[in-house]
Amino acid sequence: MPLIQLHPHPFTILPSHPSLPPGPPRPEAKHVASTALQEALELLNSDLPTWEKDPKPRRSPPAYADIRLSQKWRKYEQMPDPSSSSSSPSPSPSPSTGNLKRKPEFWVCRQSEHPDAAVAGSAPWTEFEDGLRSEHAEHEMEYTPSVTGVERLLQWTEQEIGELDMNGVTFKDVDVEVNLITHTFHPTALISPRSFISFTISATYDAHSNEPSYPSKGFITVQIPLHPDPTTTPTAIHEKIKSAVPRRTIFANYASVERVAKKNRPPVSSSSQQQQHWTMATTSDAGGLIPQWVQRNWTLGGVPRAVVADVGLFIDWSTKRRALS
Repeated sequence: MPLIQLHPHPFTILPSHPSLPPGPPRPEAKHVASTALQEALELLNSDLPTWEKDPKPRRSPPAYADIRLSQKWRKYEQMPDPSSSSSSPSPSPSPSTGNLKRKPEFWVCRQSEHPDAAVAGSAPWTEFEDGLRSEHAEHEMEYTPSVTGVERLLQWTEQEIGELDMNGVTFKDVDVEVNLITHTFHPTALISPRSFISFTISATYDAHSNEPSYPSKGFITVQIPLHPDPTTTPTAIHEKIKSAVPRRTIFANYASVERVAKKNRPPVSSSSQQQQHWTMATTSDAGGLIPQWVQRNWTLGGVPRAVVADVGLFIDWSTKRRALS
């Protein structure tokens, strides 16, 4: 069972933490972070090139970049319920297990290139890293109008994880946390709020490669959905979730892999800036009565349009912050 998937995991997948029950044994934070980042690299480097590409470039002012979209129905092998082999009565399947056949997940990806410069329509590397990696959820609330609440539920320290080396890539500054993120939509009388519980892993990295096209430096943020099932969620955390979400909220699910990277390729001329490559691959289910086909539709404001809009929202927010500094 992969970590990066739309189907939400129970809180039992989380690494050991003082706020979590001691038993059954939990994996170390370093192991979980390593697994998630390895899955992210495989998605970005091996799976993403096979996705169906939209030939039409999109724009999201005030960003100047062309934004390229691609999509794929990702399939996962059916995983048997471990309890089915036991002679004792089987408990109800958890959100991550069960014998039902898993449905393919509709994933969307956007990719764009931005000059590494504090100029109109773009942002320098420091602003990308500060805005998209550091305090990821809190900053998202600042530039995304629909995000109206962020509650930190759990956090692991960088010292618990340290550096991670895998396949020629060294990850540093590894942040691991669980956030409760709430979106509110208008008209509020007709559209219920959506709350997402996100297990988030982010890290900077250096890749040891001389290939000009390889992203030699960057950062990755992975978001994995969790399910607040009272049977698998610690009581104190479950109560905190219930007290934080607005009335009529619907719990929805969201998974994503985001990377901002520089490549070894030098600028075309001494006067041109190095390009930053921004990639966001995501899948989501808003739940409630919104049909899946509507959520996939560009014209009706589905996920493809939303991920494109995020580019302009971030660049606009970053530009305004820069003007105030």
